[in-house]
Amino acid sequence: MDVAMILSVALNHTAPILLVAIGGLFAVKADVFNLALEGFMLIAAFFSIVGTYYFDSYIAGIILAVLSSTVLIMIYAVFILELNVKPIICAISIITLSSGLTRYLLNPFFGVSGRYVLSSEYALPKIELGPLEKIPFISEVLSDHSILVYLSFVFALVCHFVLKKTKFGLNLKATGLNKDAAVAAGINVKKIKYQALFINGVLCGLGGAELALSVHMFNVGMTNGRGYTALAAIILSNSSPLVCILASMLFGLAESLVITFSTVGVSSYLLGMLPYVLALLAAILPQVFIRIRSYFKQVRAEEIYLK
Repeated sequence: MDVAMILSVALNHTAPILLVAIGGLFAVKADVFNLALEGFMLIAAFFSIVGTYYFDSYIAGIILAVLSSTVLIMIYAVFILELNVKPIICAISIITLSSGLTRYLLNPFFGVSGRYVLSSEYALPKIELGPLEKIPFISEVLSDHSILVYLSFVFALVCHFVLKKTKFGLNLKATGLNKDAAVAAGINVKKIKYQALFINGVLCGLGGAELALSVHMFNVGMTNGRGYTALAAIILSNSSPLVCILASMLFGLAESLVITFSTVGVSSYLLGMLPYVLALLAAILPQVFIRIRSYFKQVRAEEIYLK
């Protein structure tokens, strides 16, 4: 088993999840739990291929992916913020619309159904890390990824900085923690929510573009639950950008292991459970350790008291 290869593949699978999760985290901080991440990511994946095909450039594909997801999320924002539609109902509508629309548009745009594959020359180019190329294990894991893979981690760090050190971040957190107090402090709550959702749309666009352009193809339903996985990463991390990196990497590693073990005859049904089992373990084990530590502290305190 090539550990370096497994970790390298894990990074590729982590990137789209992390980008979408960080976007969703901005929305959560503004008190908008965006269940429609799957839909925004899917529409972005489709239009990244459309943009690349028609403009003969993966950069155009990335731009169109960001535009499509941002426009759709602004429509979502108008419905929930202006028309007071229940977010969960709007989210289900967005997911259903994205799934049906991308399935339908494959034929008018490409004359196919189910899947369209671009030439490999349109795949996102891989970046070499210069001096790090000479370090055996590190180069195998960290080198030869697309720019969006590296940017996903950069954006997570930027998100941490914005939330901790900027006025916008403080206003965002204030809006999410107590809307009435934020209004009393002079914060335009609706504007903050629009801004948070706009950022969410941009990052969902980048996540969808990375997912589709890294394999230079679009397949019906190709997000395959990654939007929900991003939501799980947000929940597991308790909306902390730095912990969200670890949670996303956990899911990325699970997908990498599924690919690795599927080549050695392990049941696909068991492999399909792996990401969810790891998510459950990540959610449960910290609480178990906390309970165990509390128990031993209590026992120790009782022994000291009895002495």
